[in-house]
Amino acid sequence: MSYYEQAMPPVRDQRLKMGDSFAGSACELLECAKSGCMLQRNRFFWQTGACQMALTLMMAATVERSAIVMHGPIGCGTQLHALCVQGNKGKTKRGKLPVSPVWLSTNLQESDVIGGGENKLRLTIEYIDREFRPEIIFVVTTCAPNIIGDDVEEITRRVQEFSAAHVVSLHCPGFKSRVVASAYDAFYHGLLRHLPLEPEPWRDFVPRLSGPQGDLGQIQYEYIKSRTVNLWNATSIGPGDEEELTRLLDALGLKVRVFAEYSSADEFRFVSQAALNISMCNVHDDYMLSFLKEKFGTPYIIAGMPIGFSDTRRWLRSVAAHFDLEDEAERLADYEEAKAREAIAPFLQKIQGKRVLLCGGVVRVGTEAIFLKELGMDVLTFRAYHYDNGAEEIYERVAGEFPDTRIAVSNQLFEFCNQINKLKPDLVISHNGTQGTLAKLGVPSVQLFDVDRSFFGYGGVFALLQRIVFAFKNTRYQKRLSAHVKFPYRESWYGKDAFYYIKD
Repeated sequence: MSYYEQAMPPVRDQRLKMGDSFAGSACELLECAKSGCMLQRNRFFWQTGACQMALTLMMAATVERSAIVMHGPIGCGTQLHALCVQGNKGKTKRGKLPVSPVWLSTNLQESDVIGGGENKLRLTIEYIDREFRPEIIFVVTTCAPNIIGDDVEEITRRVQEFSAAHVVSLHCPGFKSRVVASAYDAFYHGLLRHLPLEPEPWRDFVPRLSGPQGDLGQIQYEYIKSRTVNLWNATSIGPGDEEELTRLLDALGLKVRVFAEYSSADEFRFVSQAALNISMCNVHDDYMLSFLKEKFGTPYIIAGMPIGFSDTRRWLRSVAAHFDLEDEAERLADYEEAKAREAIAPFLQKIQGKRVLLCGGVVRVGTEAIFLKELGMDVLTFRAYHYDNGAEEIYERVAGEFPDTRIAVSNQLFEFCNQINKLKPDLVISHNGTQGTLAKLGVPSVQLFDVDRSFFGYGGVFALLQRIVFAFKNTRYQKRLSAHVKFPYRESWYGKDAFYYIKD
C-alpha cells in the first residue's frame, strides 16, 4: 500500500535515513548516513525535545476560513493562542484578511481515556460546523487518542457525509517520532487525502466548447499552465522570501502561485494546474511533491535553499532548466549579483574574520555556512537539528568546504550551551527560540530565519549582512545580562566534550 493510501502517514524515522545524534566531520557524517548507522545512534541522556504537533498546527492555523478541532486534553491546544496571532500577522503581510481560525478542544478526561473519546469528537466537529460554518475543519489528533486507539478516520468519514466543510484529519502523535519535521508530512497527508486538488468544471472554468473558439480557449489555458509554477512555503519562510523569489521567477516570465500556508480551499483546487512544483527547503516538501508527481504527473525540483550568491544562482538555474531558460537565468543572476555585491560592500570589512557558530535546520545551516565562509567569516562549527538523506547533496559540498570542521546533529540545549562556553564565538546565528538563552550567555546573535525579513535571494543577502553588522554594533546588553544569570549546569559538565552523551 502506498503511503498516501494509509490513514496515517509514516513518520520520517520510518520513511527516511535519518538521525539526531552525531558529532564529527562532514565526511564522517556522510559515511555514517549512507551506511545506516545514523539510525542506531542515540544518547545516554536527553534534556529536551519538540512535539511535531506544534509545527502541524502552525501550518493549519494559517489556512483561510478554517477551523481546528483539537482531539485530546485541553492543554494541547493552548499554543494556538500564540500561533493564531502569528498567523494573522502573516496574513496581513500577504494582503489577506487577518481572521484567526476558530478552535475547540474535545477536552479528554480520565474517563474518556478509559472509555474512548470518539463520541466527544463527533459532537465537537458537528458543533463547530453548525455554529461557525468554516470551509475546512482540521481535526488534530494528539497523543492521547492515538494511544487509546480512537478511530478518528471513521469519525471524520461519517461527519463528512453531512458537512459542507472539508473535514481534514491531521495525525500528530508526538511520541512516534524523534524528528519534529514529521509534522510537515502529517499536514500534507491530511490535505492530499481530504481536499480536492483539481479545479471543478463550471465553478473554476468553462468546459471546452466545440469549434475554433473552444480550441483557442484551450490553447490559451494550456499555455498559461505551461508557464505556471507552484512555490511551496513553510512557517520559517516569510513573505519577504516569497516576494523575492516570486520577483526573480517573474523576471523569467513565469507565473507563480504560493502554497500551502495562507491558502484557501478555493486555491488548493489549482495545486494540480502547474508545470512545475518548486521547493524552497529540502526538509519541508518532498512528501507532498512526490504525491503530486505520482497523482498528476507534475515534476518537481528540490534544489536546496536559495541563500547567498552561489546557491541562489544554482536554485534559479535548476528552475530555468525545466523551461529551457538557462541563458536568461544566468543573465538575471549576473545582473542581480552585481547589484547585491555593490550594496553589501560597506559591510564586508566589518565582518571579516569574525568567528560564527550556526544552529538550526539541516539544509539552512549548511547553506548559510558556505555563504558566510565566502564572505570572509570564520565558521567555527554548525549543528543541525536532524539529518536525513534529503540533505546529502548539500553536505557533499559542506564536506568539500569544511573538511576539518567538526559539525553536529543535535537538538539539545545543554550541548549548545557547552559548545558556546568552549568556542566563545563572536556571533551565533541560530534557530528561533534560542535568542534569550544566547543573550544570557553573553553572545550576540542573529535569528537564522525571521518572517519579518528576507533571507532568500539577492535581497536576502543584503538583509542578512545588515543584521549581522547591527548585532556587532552594541553588545552591552548581552554582557550585562550574562553577568547576572547563572545556568543550571555544573562546572564539571563544561569540562566535558559537548557531545559526551552521544553513543554509537
